Amino acid sequence: MAGVPFLVASALALGFVLAAANAQAPQEERETDPLVLAKLARWQDWKFGLMMHWGPYSQWGVVESWTLCSEDEPWCRRAMDDYCAYKKAYEALPRTFDPVQFDPEAWAAAAKAAGMRYVVFTTKHHDGFSMFDTRQTDYRVTAPDVPFHTDPRADITRAVFDAFRAQGMGVGAYFSKPDWHHPDFWAPEWATPDRNVNYSIDKYPERWQRFRDFTYRQIEELAAGYGPLDILWFDGGWVRPAPTVEIAPGVFRRNPKNMDIDMPRIAAMARRRQPGVL
Repeated sequence: MAGVPFLVASALALGFVLAAANAQAPQEERETDPLVLAKLARWQDWKFGLMMHWGPYSQWGVVESWTLCSEDEPWCRRAMDDYCAYKKAYEALPRTFDPVQFDPEAWAAAAKAAGMRYVVFTTKHHDGFSMFDTRQTDYRVTAPDVPFHTDPRADITRAVFDAFRAQGMGVGAYFSKPDWHHPDFWAPEWATPDRNVNYSIDKYPERWQRFRDFTYRQIEELAAGYGPLDILWFDGGWVRPAPTVEIAPGVFRRNPKNMDIDMPRIAAMARRRQPGVL
């Protein structure tokens, strides 16, 4: 059980991340919205929460999304040498995804009994599969080719959020900025050598704009249609306009693409829909 103290310590530390970042930011960048500051203070008091990754890849017992990435990293290794065959099989996993024993109420009760105060659930990871009833893509849990789509709880994100709210717990939506299934992020006509966009944004700005609009609409669906949200947790830190990306505290590497997804526009929309959301 050597990993348990680390897990608990990580969860306890999680509640201080935004507060520390806000305190250390230059004066002109610090948050001033009183609703945000109030929610931030409440989140610090929560201290212990649950972040949950779950999706069709769980049928294989593999790490979420990363086996689709061609980078030479230990978390990208796969059990099949033929990458194209692997990717095809991975992307077909939704067609066998039928979690009939899905019981979010039991999860929420267990989390509360453990002393947790909030959940952050993965609405979409880098593989692009949406665990909510998005209208922007058919690669979603409620699509007709997903066996679970006929279940009353098919909109898994909604069911999870409702169950945790019923326990009086906070709710957060994890959302991946990169989407390796979208043809305007990983264009199908070119190879995908790494986690980044696989084409020149400068050469094909219209493709990138389509992807930005797609991302905006998906986040708006979550912000407008899934009840009160305390947290919007955006992953994929390399999708950013900066020339470098922080891969560890104080450790930076070159960011080969200027992947500006227009976070100010997204943040403004999210806080119109969800005042004070972190």
